[in-house]
Amino acid sequence: MMWQHAFLETRWRFLIGLVVLSVSAAFVVLGYPQVVATAASVPPLGDTMLGREIAEALAMTKRFDSYVWSQWFARNGAQLASFFAVIIGTGGLLSQSAAARLFTLSLPVSRERLLGMRAAGGLSQVLVLTFVPGLVIVLVSPLIARSFPLLDALAYAVCAFVGAAFFFSLAFLFSSMFGNVWAPVVMAMCTGVVLSVIGARLGGDGGLSLLGMMHGDSYFNGQGLPSPMLLATPGLAPALIY
Repeated sequence: MMWQHAFLETRWRFLIGLVVLSVSAAFVVLGYPQVVATAASVPPLGDTMLGREIAEALAMTKRFDSYVWSQWFARNGAQLASFFAVIIGTGGLLSQSAAARLFTLSLPVSRERLLGMRAAGGLSQVLVLTFVPGLVIVLVSPLIARSFPLLDALAYAVCAFVGAAFFFSLAFLFSSMFGNVWAPVVMAMCTGVVLSVIGARLGGDGGLSLLGMMHGDSYFNGQGLPSPMLLATPGLAPALIY
């Protein structure tokens, strides 16, 4: 019953997120032929900062795997996964109406178990949100005569889940402090901006950057999984939930 209660509380956020992430991932793949055609028609650019950035973006389109990584795992996918992880993590007891809160607290379980089941259910949903889009990319790629390695998709999904779990836990913590639903969302997103700035200062290579780890930067660059952050970050999520 507790699992069902935890799922029903966030089911629409989860289902909407699953549809949005899956459809977006499919469109990233299906749009590749058009992107290649457009990139081929772009004339050479000057040696300016903007020109170098555009040239770097165009270079990413020359290989399908680098295009998918730059457009999905390092950008849209990570951003959407973080957003929906935060949305799923919000909405604790304080944000419920008086009647809903009274019903929840009247259940024959302790508050610790109640919150623990909600956290476990939310993290399970975040796990699905981070792994399914990667599988969609693998399955849709043959439609445009391309292939994306399943192992790479799983590796990037692991990195995305660990990062999204951190943002879920952060929103979960803020939800226990504020009765307003949107306050935890804003605070968690602001934390993401701060982490992005810190990651840029540290080089953003995924070694000491949470967002770099979430994007799978080091794996894409051939340096393997970002083990230090993958080992350290999972300890933050239970701590924040506790």
